[in-house]
Parts: sequence; structure tokens; C-alpha cells
Amino acid sequence: MDKTNMEDLTNNLLNLIFHVHDKVFSHNEMIKNSFIPPSHMKLLFHLSMKKSTSVSSAAKCLDISKPNMTPIIDKLISEGLVHRYTDPEDRRKLKIELTDKAYKFLEEKKIEMKSSLSAKIASLEEDDLIKLDYYITEMNKIILKIK
Repeated sequence: MDKTNMEDLTNNLLNLIFHVHDKVFSHNEMIKNSFIPPSHMKLLFHLSMKKSTSVSSAAKCLDISKPNMTPIIDKLISEGLVHRYTDPEDRRKLKIELTDKAYKFLEEKKIEMKSSLSAKIASLEEDDLIKLDYYITEMNKIILKIK
């Protein structure tokens, strides 16, 4: 792809991200009616994708300093949402994983978010909903190829 087309593509993708955030799905809605602050929710969602990870790896991925991770993890442990343990392969490393309570909590959040999304797109016409479904499916396939 030539430089001009690549710039157009990246501009369109960036605009899409902003529109999705603005019109469809914002982080504020994700944490609405939640007893957990945004930084804590970020960690829970990250762990739901990774299953188990080291504290330093999670901190790096979420762009949170390691000293700031400790109180976040401690709070989630006290809420019964995260389990911290020593890596059996390297005792110097601490790993974290979600508890069953966290998976249940995240499933409830997912149901709330899907309900909110459904309400927002319900105003679209049938033809637009069909197109939206098709293009989202295709975009997911393509985006999953990005390394």
C-alpha cells in the first residue's frame, strides 16, 4: 500500500476508534455502578485475557508503575477478586490470576455492557444492523492478524 493510502487508512481507523469510544462504548460506562476504580478494572480485564501473568508483565502492559500495582493488587485481593502466588518455575517472580468471584463479576459486567450496546444500536434500521454485523465480523478477523 502506498504512503497516501496508508495514511488514509490509519486516519480512518483512528476516527473509528474515537467514534466507537464516543458513541458506542466508553470506559466510564464500563465501570459505572462498580465498586472498583478504573485502574483496578483495567487489571481485571487484562487478567481475563491472560489468565495468569507476572505482576511486572501486567504493570508493563497496562502502563502502570510497579509500585502503583501493589495497592491495586492488594485491594483486589481483599475483595476476593485476585489471587497472588509465587511462580513455581522462578520463586523470585510473583504471579497473579483471577478468582472465580472475579470471573463471575466480569461476566455480570459483560452482560451489562452488552445490554447497553444493544440499547444504543436498537435505533438503527435493520439494513444498517445487518451491515454493521457483517463489517464488525470482517474487521475482527483482520484486526486479529495484527501483531
